[in-house]
Amino acid sequence: MKIDKRFWVTLILFGLFGQLAWVIENMYFNLFLYNTISGDPRAIAWMVAASAVTATLTTIFMGALSDRVSKRKRFMSIGYILWGLATFSFAFISVENISKIFSTTGNVVLATVIIVIIMDCIMTFFGSMANDGAFNAWITDSTNVDNRGKIEGVLAILPLMALLIIFGGFDIMVQQDNWPLFFMISGGLVIVGGIVGVFLIKESNVQKSESNYIQTLTYGLFLKTLRRIKNYIYI
Repeated sequence: MKIDKRFWVTLILFGLFGQLAWVIENMYFNLFLYNTISGDPRAIAWMVAASAVTATLTTIFMGALSDRVSKRKRFMSIGYILWGLATFSFAFISVENISKIFSTTGNVVLATVIIVIIMDCIMTFFGSMANDGAFNAWITDSTNVDNRGKIEGVLAILPLMALLIIFGGFDIMVQQDNWPLFFMISGGLVIVGGIVGVFLIKESNVQKSESNYIQTLTYGLFLKTLRRIKNYIYI
């Protein structure tokens, strides 16, 4: 299978922008919550737990759905746009802004923490759907055993590139406590990536699953499936 330039551009664009968003979600949301809203470590613990559950369930259920409808492009491009919008929305979350919505006699800090956790789960849902559930499946659909090693090698470099970009170009905004600009720029990049993907992504030739959704969802859990792919499992 020949890998053309269009594939490489799509791979690097979606892979890099996705990793940028994950770096922000994994490394900066906790800092944002702790520094600007609540110094209670329990808030961070709840956010991390809720996000982890959301990511796991989304990848399983939405990945199976993309298999079922065999349309990776929709999940990738629309998912990245919504992923970016969710990240962008954090620019407007603050105790001051939430206090304008809820009564000042209530626990505004608690309300803000809850909103941050909910928005983090929403952001994680779109990210896991677009990146983990669809983009990674698109890579598998578009490659074969002969070139997949090279592709995975490039993908393995992108998280390091994302770290360099964030720490080299974005972290200064965090140091200056300019969180709104930080989230606007990072979310905007992901949105742009999703919009470009509408025109750039070439739909993979994945065969539409003939099984119903539940069968597709549970396919990988059967012992016979594990036996069939045992040569590809490394422990």
